[in-house]
Amino acid sequence: MSRAIAAALAVCLAAVAACEGPGRPIRVAIHSAPVELDPHLQNESLTSGVLANVYEGLTELDEENRVRPKLASGWTNPDERTWVFSLRAGARFHDGRALTAGDVVFSLERARRHPGSALASYLVEVESVRVVDDGRVEIRTRRPFASLLGKLTPVYVVPAGSPERITEPDGTGPYRLVHADRRGLELVPVATSAERPEAPGPLHFVVEPDPARRLSALLDGEVEVAADLGEDAVDLLATTACCRAELLPGSTIEYLHLSDLEPPFRDRRVREAVHLALDRTLYLAEARHGLGQPAGQLAVPGLFGYEPGLRAPERDLARARALLEAAGYAEGFDVDLEHRPGRRADVLVRQLGEAGIRVTARESAWAELYGRLRNGEVGFYFGGVVSPTGEASDVLDGYVHSREEDRGYGASNHSRYSNRTADGLIEAASSSFSLVRRRELLQEAMKVVMADLHFVPVAGLYQVYGTRRDVEFRPRIDLKLLGDRIRRR
Repeated sequence: MSRAIAAALAVCLAAVAACEGPGRPIRVAIHSAPVELDPHLQNESLTSGVLANVYEGLTELDEENRVRPKLASGWTNPDERTWVFSLRAGARFHDGRALTAGDVVFSLERARRHPGSALASYLVEVESVRVVDDGRVEIRTRRPFASLLGKLTPVYVVPAGSPERITEPDGTGPYRLVHADRRGLELVPVATSAERPEAPGPLHFVVEPDPARRLSALLDGEVEVAADLGEDAVDLLATTACCRAELLPGSTIEYLHLSDLEPPFRDRRVREAVHLALDRTLYLAEARHGLGQPAGQLAVPGLFGYEPGLRAPERDLARARALLEAAGYAEGFDVDLEHRPGRRADVLVRQLGEAGIRVTARESAWAELYGRLRNGEVGFYFGGVVSPTGEASDVLDGYVHSREEDRGYGASNHSRYSNRTADGLIEAASSSFSLVRRRELLQEAMKVVMADLHFVPVAGLYQVYGTRRDVEFRPRIDLKLLGDRIRRR
């Protein structure tokens, strides 16, 4: 038994009511357990969304995707490269220790420099971080870094001196983790400052990879909220007295990644053939209940940096077959497509097969698949990517820019994709304080990336949640599943 869990159980024995909270647990069904409990070693939406109950960053996004203070109470800019953050008074970690400026500096340096950090790309322009005094931290950037406030939102603060890999989370968030395994997580509310009361009750995340079983658990009253449901659940839930659907036009883009690990994909003509073989409208109709929009780039309309001119092409099977023949694949070729449970790969398999690309879909549990992605072992992948700060730069900085471990760019570029022209545009965008110019640079970078077609966008998705009718729950565009935002009526 870990020290953290033992301590939590001791508290329970001493004061059961305090540990369990004033109400019954809120239970949320999710498709996978977090791939990490260390908040700096992942940048995966479900993991970040769950751990947001345990940890906090200097800033956060509100429900309208606007940056606001979190552990910071405010900030100033003495000059265009310097940011001074004042810390929220009275904030404490779950072990009772007061938050200090040293904890913040340690956390930001850890997220920048840890060899396994998935968040380094959010801090690429940070030159130095230092303690000003007990209540203030200074961040100095290499050049103007206009998006710093947004980029700090997923960088959670951990206690100074935390080990190389955190397995016993200790944060400043409204919940403390008391148990985690492959079947789920149990969190209990905790007051970490005088200004913030305890959340209404315990929060339990229940792992169920199959969306149909998540829906059944909701209908049977085994959970209060079911996340990441299929779009076909919308009509079904509308007919029930117990439950309702919550729809969110989110920032998730489903895409195919075509890596050079698969020899056919080293030829751009083959990649273009894949692009043209897809009927995205039909995919949405068959796989997503018609909810969503065909995607022609790695961003949805409304995101800062979205390029209006990059539209999804009409399907052109004749052109796709001609491109394959010109590339030396007149008879097509065989390839494995990897994906996690819940992706409707079968529709894409059929569509690509009609062009002569014989695809075998291989489904793997998310934690196992994510590990192989990080190790650069997956050549053809069907996945999704989210822009948690509301900017196309989230994807471009972390997933698209060439992997540069010394600076942090490309921290989630698991395929080792590289285009130096795109890199230059991405870096120029990060340093521009002109909103107009930043948008233009991000749009140009997206055009360059889409011309390469190592990333083939499929669809911008709605997020579908199911909720019991006696529960209030409002989905967020950043996909965070915050227990203190879920209430029984």
